[in-house]
Parts: sequence; C-alpha cells; structure tokens
Amino acid sequence: MEFLLYASTIIIILFLSYRLRLAQVLLLSIALSVFVFVTRLKASPVETIIFLLLINAIPFITERFKKDLASHKQGMRAEFDEVKKNYEKLSQKDKKALESNLESDKKLQQVLSLYEISKDMSSCLMLEDIFGIFSATLKKLFRFRLARLVILDGPGGINAVYQVEIGRSVNKKAPDDFDRAIVSVEASGRKPIQLVREEEPESLRKLSVVRDFDTLISIPLFVEEKIAGVLYIENLPKIYFENFMILSGQFAIQFHKVILYEKVQEMSITDSLTRVSTRRYFLERLEEELRRSMRHKTNLSFLMLDLDHFKEKNDKYGHLVGDVVLKEVSVILKANLREIDIVGRYGGEEFAIVLTGIGRKGALQVAERIRQNIEEAVFKAYDETVSTTVSIGISVFPDDEADMNSLIESADKALYKAKAAGRNKVR
Repeated sequence: MEFLLYASTIIIILFLSYRLRLAQVLLLSIALSVFVFVTRLKASPVETIIFLLLINAIPFITERFKKDLASHKQGMRAEFDEVKKNYEKLSQKDKKALESNLESDKKLQQVLSLYEISKDMSSCLMLEDIFGIFSATLKKLFRFRLARLVILDGPGGINAVYQVEIGRSVNKKAPDDFDRAIVSVEASGRKPIQLVREEEPESLRKLSVVRDFDTLISIPLFVEEKIAGVLYIENLPKIYFENFMILSGQFAIQFHKVILYEKVQEMSITDSLTRVSTRRYFLERLEEELRRSMRHKTNLSFLMLDLDHFKEKNDKYGHLVGDVVLKEVSVILKANLREIDIVGRYGGEEFAIVLTGIGRKGALQVAERIRQNIEEAVFKAYDETVSTTVSIGISVFPDDEADMNSLIESADKALYKAKAAGRNKVR
C-alpha cells in the first residue's frame, strides 16, 4: 500500500513538473516532503529519506530535461527551416528552369514560324504582298506600338510610308519628322539600330527628342548597295529583339528581290530616256483598250506624233541635245494628258498616244493643245537653246477603223498628210 502511494506521488510530481513552472512544483514537493517527514519518518526513516530526496530531485531533473528538449526542438526547427529554405530555392530554380525551357521552346517555335513565313514572302513579287505577310506576322507574334516601312525615292527623299499598328490594317501615311530623322541617321550610319531608352547613346539622342519611345529597332534596306528603305518598330520588348531581327532580315532579302524585280519590270515597259511606255508595252495597252472600247461601245482615239526636222537638229546640235529635247517633249505630252491616257515612244522621234473614251472632236482639241505647247516651248540643252514643232495624225475607233493595225495605219496616213501640208499641223 505504501509503495503504491509513493509511486502515485512520484508520478504526480513528475507530471506536474512537465506542466508547471519549476518554482510551483518545488513548493508542492516541499509541502509533500514536510507532510511525509512528519508522518512517516519514525515508522520508515530510510524509505522516507529516499522518497523525500527523490520527489525533490524530480523537478530539477525534469527542468533540465525540458531545457534539453527545448534546445533540441529549436535545433530541429532551425534545421527544418534551413531544409525548407533550400527546398524553396530548389523549387524556384526548377520553376525558372521550366519557364526558361518553355520560353526557349516558344522562341524556337517562333523562329521556325519565321522561316516558314519567309517561304510565303519568297513566293511574292509585289511589295504590298510581302509587306502584308510581314505585318500580319508582326501582329501575331509580337507586342509593339507601331512599325513603319519608309520607301525612299533617291538620296534622302521619301516616296511612301506604310504603317502597322496592333488592331488596325496597314495604312499608307504621309512622312513625318521622325521618318526623316531616322532616314537621316540610317543614311549616315548604314547599319541596324537597337535602342533602349535607359541605354540610349548620346549620338542618337535626337531621335528620342523627336518622338518618345521605350525601345526602337531600325533596319536599313539596301538595293544594289544603296539604301532604298528603312524599316523601324517602336516599343518592342527586349525579349523579342532577336526574333524580330530574324524576321526583318528575311523581309530585307525579299524587299531587295521585289525592288529589283520592279526595276526590271519598269525597264521592260518604260523607255529609259523619255520615261514613257516602250513601243511593245504601248501596243499591248492599245490592244487592251481597243478590246474594252469594243465591249463597251465607246470611242478611242489614236494619235501619232513626229517631231519636225528632228534629224537635222540632231546633226546640227548633236545627239545629247536631241536627247534633252525628247525628254522635255515627253514631259509636255504627259502634262497635257489624263492619268488614264497612254503615251509611248513609238520610234526614234515618234510618239503615240491613246485617248480612251474620246472621239474625234476631243482628240483634235488635245492634239492641238499639245502642238501649241511644243511650238511655244524653248529647250535649254547644255549650251544650246532649241525649239521644235510637231506634226500629229489622228485616227478614231470605230469611225475610221475597227482593228489595231488599221487604226495605226490610218493615223500614220494622217501624220503624212500633216507633214505634206507644211508640218506643225494636226490632221
């Protein structure tokens, strides 16, 4: 019975030592010690002394154990926090690696798409077509404020400007001050420009003065080593710079091809001296207009012009002076015609004109105006001052002839009559 009492007391003291503070447990153990000492010392002195020592030692032993346990817990928590921190770092690295891989895959897909798009552009022979494909690709793959294609016309001159904006179709714009500024920079530098506002070099500060932008990429477009255009894009994020350079490089190749093709086409249909249609192209257009007039049952007038005494002037002043006269005459012809009319160089000093939808009366008025303007003109060529006159023969569809060859022959006969009548005449 005494053993159970002692054991129960020790268990209670031990339990309370874990639940209460050391001072509280000591007060309780001292109180129990006094009670046991008074009641049990005489009956069992040895057991009593041992019991008293034990119940008073338990709080100190337990406190020491609690401190060791707390220290161990703190160490375990520190280790856990370190492991957690390392895990978070590894998770972050893994996340970044995954994002990087996804970004790399996305860039790879973009690059592959860009090369596929270059195939589409390579099948086109018109500038509007390749720029349409280029602009559609820009809108699909990139974020930007606007992109512009500036087409040059000679040294520093701007022929046309095409603008691409998100959510809008490609628009033809009038050139502004920024277009002129960037053309000036590219004309002197002749190399691509990549600008980020915070990294902007002093030499290009004038561009940001003209227009506010966060980023700017500008690509000069060359044809036969001459700048024929400038392509630039504003506010494109830096992560897209590399892919945009790939796309613009493909566009530059196709731009070079198309401009050369247009030049070849123009050379094949335009007389290099007078800048009017060649004889072959003029006859093709005459045949087309004649068929249209037949379908719509409308008039068509054909004018054959020949400069009077041109060979004598060539012999007297030389061919260089004669070339200047031919150029100036072609300018007068174009100035007196509508845009829908066709003028061509038919032979050495012969020109031919097609007036669509005009009968004999209107053709006579146009021919007389041309004759009078050429007669009144004074051509300055090198050190010479030259004047000339022109004889003009007219034939009209369907009044005179119904097919092309007969129409030309009829006008040629009328021209012969004008010359026979003393030249500088309209017949």
